[in-house]
Amino acid sequence: MSIFYGKKVILELKKKFILKAWASIRTKLACLTSNHIFSIQDDIEVILNDMSGMGGNISHLQNLLGSFFGLATSYDQARSVLVDKTTTIKESGPYLKVKEHLELVLKDRDEKSEEVSIVYKSFEKARKKVKKLKALRDAAEQEAAEMESKVSAAEDE
Repeated sequence: MSIFYGKKVILELKKKFILKAWASIRTKLACLTSNHIFSIQDDIEVILNDMSGMGGNISHLQNLLGSFFGLATSYDQARSVLVDKTTTIKESGPYLKVKEHLELVLKDRDEKSEEVSIVYKSFEKARKKVKKLKALRDAAEQEAAEMESKVSAAEDE
């Protein structure tokens, strides 16, 4: 085996190692949520150090992942501040008063809605009764008209 062939084998092995390491990083990043980013940061740094130790130029990758973790840190800090502000607002007097007022308004709305529903059902029942009574009235008027015509006919005889 010549020295050139040996170097080629070593380069191929380095290339395969770097590709597998990058695949491992991608897999870890793809499964992440914002709560778990920092749990893999050390693992990724170890992989990157091993990759750079192989002699490949991965500075672009290191810069991109450094920016990624920097953005994640900024996001985490902003989220923490937002949670603190939200907690402060939820514990404040005006918020509690507004929340209590809203609950009362919603309860009142529900009660009125129930009343409207009951009135509507009563209205529907009354409407059906009126319709039925109109039909009975029309039938009675028709029967009365028939009786009048029979009486008139009987009187004429």
